Amino acid sequence: MYKKNKNRVLMILVLTLLVSSLTACSTNKTDANSNSKGSNDKKVTSAVADNTEPQYGGNITLAESADPQNINPLYVVDQTSFDIQQAIYVPFFEIIKGDIYYGNGLLESITPNQDSTEFTLKLKQNLKWHDNEPITADDIVFTINTLVDKKQNVPYQSYGYIDGKAIQVEKVDDLTAVIKLPTASAGFLGGLSQIYCIPKHIYEGVKDIGKSDLNNKPIGSGPFKFKEYKPGQSFVVERFDNYFDGKPYLDTITFKIVKDANSANASLANGEIQGRLINSEDYDTVKSYGTVNINSYNSGRVNALGFNQLNDNLKDVKVRQAIAYALNKEELVKFAYLSDDFATAAYSIFTPDTLYYDDSLTKQDNDIEKAKALLKEAGKSNLKLNILYISTDKTMESEATYIKEKLKEININIELYPLDESTYKNKIKEKDSKDYDLVLQFYTLGEEPSLYADIASGSSRSNYSHIEDKDLDNLWNEGNTTSDATKRGEVYKQIQQKINDNMYLYPIAYSNGFYAVNKDYAGFDKAILKTIYYDYSKIYKVK
Repeated sequence: MYKKNKNRVLMILVLTLLVSSLTACSTNKTDANSNSKGSNDKKVTSAVADNTEPQYGGNITLAESADPQNINPLYVVDQTSFDIQQAIYVPFFEIIKGDIYYGNGLLESITPNQDSTEFTLKLKQNLKWHDNEPITADDIVFTINTLVDKKQNVPYQSYGYIDGKAIQVEKVDDLTAVIKLPTASAGFLGGLSQIYCIPKHIYEGVKDIGKSDLNNKPIGSGPFKFKEYKPGQSFVVERFDNYFDGKPYLDTITFKIVKDANSANASLANGEIQGRLINSEDYDTVKSYGTVNINSYNSGRVNALGFNQLNDNLKDVKVRQAIAYALNKEELVKFAYLSDDFATAAYSIFTPDTLYYDDSLTKQDNDIEKAKALLKEAGKSNLKLNILYISTDKTMESEATYIKEKLKEININIELYPLDESTYKNKIKEKDSKDYDLVLQFYTLGEEPSLYADIASGSSRSNYSHIEDKDLDNLWNEGNTTSDATKRGEVYKQIQQKINDNMYLYPIAYSNGFYAVNKDYAGFDKAILKTIYYDYSKIYKVK
């Protein structure tokens, strides 16, 4: 049903552009910010409740669209590595709906001092690494020192710096460490929740941990331990019997590399794989199988369009604004995501559940004449740009197709630039790449606003638009070091306004997530579903 509607929309769009009239196919403009959170919640439910009796044993095979790049949790930057990491490692703690959750974390508690410049971390007792060495405060100290070591080039290094100064860590006893901040930071715990402990006895003395062969056979702390990896085929983990949160039910988990979505769907239908993350394009197809449950959730994910400002044309704010005004965001979202059940239009780089989210930003949207005027003011005409995206991502392909057709109306010619997922990831990580002009991307950064600096500050690892704005960088720093809630809120409102007004990033949609799992497996309602199941130990095969 959705695919037929989508083809019809594309046909109408192309025909309409040929006659330079958008009226016939435009959707009514609505205030997406006033209903986006409600729309996101419309189909978002917890995982299907399981009333079956758990049993031990068996394997589950989950589909991944690419090989992992690096399983070491301090260096994970891709979805496949993150998915596998969740089985092999556990975090210090999680932040869920604004509250600290210790359930599947290493810490028993984290306690601030009176002015929140020191945090005491207390480990749970009898924690073990997968080689059965004890997890101690020495590992906490080693992990934090690795994080802030400039020579180690940890992608998350900014989480260990406040106001340009590194945090300090000291061991108190075998189970206790104290982290000392150079100044109070309201965003510190949000950053720390993203850091996973690594074993000192494995990595001590390694000069470049990120490139070490030790990462190929990781020693972790999670419910499953490394078994084998066959590049291009599969990554297999097996149960760790000494897992602190109880013996995992499954014997093994196989992460199978299936790059083509249609092949993954076919494998899900015939039982060759038992679970995979699906998008809106696949929803009706997968739902028709009858052998799977589809668990939906608020993914916290933002899909966005970036402008590579190493490109001379895109350095001009008027060109970036012209592109934004040429697009009809509501129409783009309906075209790419098919229904409000799958996604809603995004106007801030923050998600609606992010602290200090601003729903009053000026919408640069759906005004062709304004777009043409801006290009004229910029002295630009007949521009030729490309748009980079992942070739196997059907949603990205739809976004790129829509953008290409719409920008024809302001005489911008777009060349599609699809790459396989691994090549795409390597390309956007190149610091000086001018190979792409526009780039479709997505990110999931949680409820803490300081973490969003990761995509929109000068020195951040995911600044794929190559934004350089010292005033913006100063605002990010001010927001992270300001403890007064009112002042902090004002700073993050300024940040959202500045990014929007300068069109450094063009948020497209807040998308819901859907994970399809064979009905022969259960326990997913206890596994904490986000972008992937966070606690694989709770999953089991139904008797």
